[in-house]
Amino acid sequence: MILRFPKKFCAVLALCGFLALPQGGTLWAVDDYYDFPGISSREKIEFERERKLCFFPLRNITGDSNLDFYSAGYASVLYSGLKSVVQIYDENALPTVIQHSFGKQDASPVSSLKEDEWDGEKLNRLKEGKIPLSVKKDPRYLSLRSEPFESESAPDESAAIPLAKKNNCFYTVTGEFERSSQEELKIRIFLRSFKDGSKKAFSHKTSIRRSYQEMNPLVVELKNFVLGKSTLRLSVRSESTLGSLVFLDGNYIGKTPLVRDDILPGLHEVRVTRDGFDDWKGDVDMRTSSKEIQVQLFREKKEGLLSVTSDPPGATVYFGSQNLGVTPLTKVPVKVGWNRLRVAKEEYVDSLKGVEIKKGENSEISVSLKKGDSVSYYKNKKYVFMDHTYDDFAIYSLYGTLLFYAGYYYFNLKADSVLEGARPMTNAMTLTGLASLAQSSPNLNTFTAAYLYQYNIFSQAEAKANYYRDLGGVFSQQRGFHGGFMLYGIAAMLALSVTFYWLGLDSETLDVGVAPVKTPYFVKGLENRPETETYARFNYRF
Repeated sequence: MILRFPKKFCAVLALCGFLALPQGGTLWAVDDYYDFPGISSREKIEFERERKLCFFPLRNITGDSNLDFYSAGYASVLYSGLKSVVQIYDENALPTVIQHSFGKQDASPVSSLKEDEWDGEKLNRLKEGKIPLSVKKDPRYLSLRSEPFESESAPDESAAIPLAKKNNCFYTVTGEFERSSQEELKIRIFLRSFKDGSKKAFSHKTSIRRSYQEMNPLVVELKNFVLGKSTLRLSVRSESTLGSLVFLDGNYIGKTPLVRDDILPGLHEVRVTRDGFDDWKGDVDMRTSSKEIQVQLFREKKEGLLSVTSDPPGATVYFGSQNLGVTPLTKVPVKVGWNRLRVAKEEYVDSLKGVEIKKGENSEISVSLKKGDSVSYYKNKKYVFMDHTYDDFAIYSLYGTLLFYAGYYYFNLKADSVLEGARPMTNAMTLTGLASLAQSSPNLNTFTAAYLYQYNIFSQAEAKANYYRDLGGVFSQQRGFHGGFMLYGIAAMLALSVTFYWLGLDSETLDVGVAPVKTPYFVKGLENRPETETYARFNYRF
């Protein structure tokens, strides 16, 4: 008892601490003490956005194994009929996350709902039709993704639900078929929903011979049930651009010309796209009636926008070699890609910038100019040369070298091919061929005529080959060096490349000088001077 007394006494003191000191005071509420209402957030609900529809083979209960192929075949036909359904409607879509508020419920919440956030009150107003929303933002419209599982064995009643959980299926289509007469089959389809565990049954009779062709009524009945609402007709046509892709609320639904009779009513977003053309986008009101859309796609312009401001204003803007005008410039169309921007104003130093233009985007450039002269400011003269640098021309010359080398290779290859083509007809130009011709010739006249004929062919081929080699030139260990137009062009381009690069060098790029030898101790040389060495180094600036 002695040990317990202090604990009880402390508890009484702590309880009294919550009592108001003035007479008539009350016990403080926890909400008032911690200000829960002040830091609370209102209820928020996040909804599902997609459901998966799975098709499994049907069980063959006819007792005839010859009809087993229909098991996976029926599943394939049902999948083919419903795979085009990409959007369904459920008035009571399932919430995935519910964030409950705490504190006093009548208190004003700290945070308000954004446009795409939901609570119970806002959802009720949506269902009452007081909030007009596009289908893309309405949580009652869900994307549907269909997937066949034809390789699975046909599940029975007990295996259907575990199989659906394994494959993450919201809806499962299973069933069975049996022979109702000698030439007739009865098909029963079961559509299970993960939402409430319900099972909807569909039945259909078909002939054995035309079983697949006669399943359309069953497909239509199943599709209408999955859609969850009556549908309307949407027609999309595009002049001179047939085969354009059509997207409805972000879901691909086909190519133009397109006619779909299974579009849910609502405010839809339609996009028509095709490579090489600008997309067509539009909002289509299909709340009460079907719609026909005629769109025209225009050739894609690979352009972006450029806005330039300068301090002071009134400077001339050059985009590469193109004069864009005087600052300030606002959203001037220019070609996409990297280019050099030069902002120039008299009595100010030119500002040079690299700028990347992206298609459909506005690149904003702000430049502050300095007082001065551009030529004296940019001591390295390679930065000012007809809006191209000496380095640019050095690179261009290297490209020219490659072109001349391609010509050199081509003409030499052509010369070799001419000689190779004539070789089978000029055997007498070799010692073995000449001996063979002499043995096969009956007399001297025949030998002479055959030899002269082959010699004439050889001479013409050799002259043509020499002509090609004169154009290309020869440069090899076996044949030595024989100048030609292409070889001279290669040499000229290399010389120009070196020349342009050298012209772009100056004291800021190439540093040449003399420095003491880097040794632990300076060695005294002639006239009592430290030993030195000359040096040359490049200053790379990026």
